[in-house]
Amino acid sequence: MSQAVKILSKSTGVRTAAPGNPVPPPSPVKFLQIVLARTSVNDPKMKAVALLKQAAKDAHSRALERLAVEVAAHLNGPFDAVNNMIEKMIFRLMDEQKQEDEHKHWCDLEISKTETMKEDKDDKIKDLAAEIKVENAEVVKLTDEIQAAEKMISDIVTFVNEATEIRKTGKKENALAIKDAQEAQTSLSNAIAVLEAFYKSSGEIPKEPWEFIQKPVNLPKNPATWDAGYTGVSDPDKQPGGIVSVLEGVSGDFSKMEAETKSQEAADQADFEDSIKSNAITKAERTQEVTMKTAEKARRVDKVASLSSTKKDTEGELEKTEQYITDLKPACVNTDDGASYTDRKAARTKEITALKTAQVTLQDAFKGGKKFLQISSHRQ
Repeated sequence: MSQAVKILSKSTGVRTAAPGNPVPPPSPVKFLQIVLARTSVNDPKMKAVALLKQAAKDAHSRALERLAVEVAAHLNGPFDAVNNMIEKMIFRLMDEQKQEDEHKHWCDLEISKTETMKEDKDDKIKDLAAEIKVENAEVVKLTDEIQAAEKMISDIVTFVNEATEIRKTGKKENALAIKDAQEAQTSLSNAIAVLEAFYKSSGEIPKEPWEFIQKPVNLPKNPATWDAGYTGVSDPDKQPGGIVSVLEGVSGDFSKMEAETKSQEAADQADFEDSIKSNAITKAERTQEVTMKTAEKARRVDKVASLSSTKKDTEGELEKTEQYITDLKPACVNTDDGASYTDRKAARTKEITALKTAQVTLQDAFKGGKKFLQISSHRQ
């Protein structure tokens, strides 16, 4: 140790004890600290180590820090051993970068594909919701139209029943009126015939030429229709023609009533039949409308159910897609305590650059060291 101190003191300027004036020897620890400090400043190898330590500090890399320690520990060894350590570190960082580049490429594709899927499913859900809304509106519209058609059919059935009942009553009343008119005409005709026969037999009414060849009418002595015996007085109000004329006028009125009733009956029947026919056509149209719209409504209801099922499935797929995007974030977005891919790549590039610089520095240092050893050996 004393010999080493003497040798090093010459190069470091540390004085030794002079005869008669003893100087206490310096502290070995202090001396080594000074030597190491001076060595770290002047030795290119230590500059390389310092460069690695600074790079490790900047990059917060424990691996690079450990490498700097290992390099410092092997500075007195062969260059190949130190160089291999640095090369391995460089290759490891380059491999990490390559893997991260591939991972980044996969993440970018996966996120892009998943985001596109999410947008597609969002759009599909919106389209399905809009289509379901349209179909539901059509179902409501069809329901209202079916109810209106069924109401019309019900009204037609009610009208036809009422009209049929009215027609039945009217037909019956007209038949009775016609029958009464016909019976009245028959009775009047018989009465007129009896009166004419009586008056002709009495000479009050001249007979027709063809009546002279017929047998006279035998009348009863006391006809039930006579209120008093015939006096034969020439009274205009009691003349045979006046009574017969009145009876014939009444018979004409009944005949007219019969004709008018028959005409009214025919008109009523025609109107009834036209109305029944028209309502039957309308009822058939509305019945067909109900059938068609009921089928269309059922089809749209089924479509709404199908669309709703598809929408539900799509919403489930969207939920899974969103969950997948959330799951991708830790691996593709929030990695390395939130550091971005660009920051990590830049930091790794700095590490590689520092390693290569240290590699060159050490290479030059080791070459210089060989020359120094050769010169020293020659001097000795």
